[in-house]
Amino acid sequence: MGSAADLILAADHEGPAIVASDYALGSFRGINIDGLDPLKLAALHSVLTEKAFNGLLGEYQPIAEASPNGPWLVKFPGELVGLLANIPPEDHASVAAKWASSDQLQEEGWSAQVAEQFIARVVHFAQNAGFEGKEVFLLVYD
Repeated sequence: MGSAADLILAADHEGPAIVASDYALGSFRGINIDGLDPLKLAALHSVLTEKAFNGLLGEYQPIAEASPNGPWLVKFPGELVGLLANIPPEDHASVAAKWASSDQLQEEGWSAQVAEQFIARVVHFAQNAGFEGKEVFLLVYD
């Protein structure tokens, strides 16, 4: 199902501490979200904004890394966090269906149902980020 990854909620300046941690979920608020990677996030961003996928890729480059072999830390762009935070529960299925039809998800065989499970989780984190004044990060292990 793709990369091993964690979704982390933290202050912007905590990026280096996240990648330096032996177990980020033990030190920072987060959840395991294996399968999610920067390409899938860029595809979701593209679906939500109707911007070209290739034009968004630059926003999904790692901002920190423990080593050249990872893990790598990717910060969710503010625009994506805002859009995710405002998706009402009744729209999760339709957003997931559009996202699941993207090349990046089809390449890994994601169904709309799997995409919807991920949508629910990232929407929750985006909403909490807004409430708490924090950022959403994706820590990718491989």
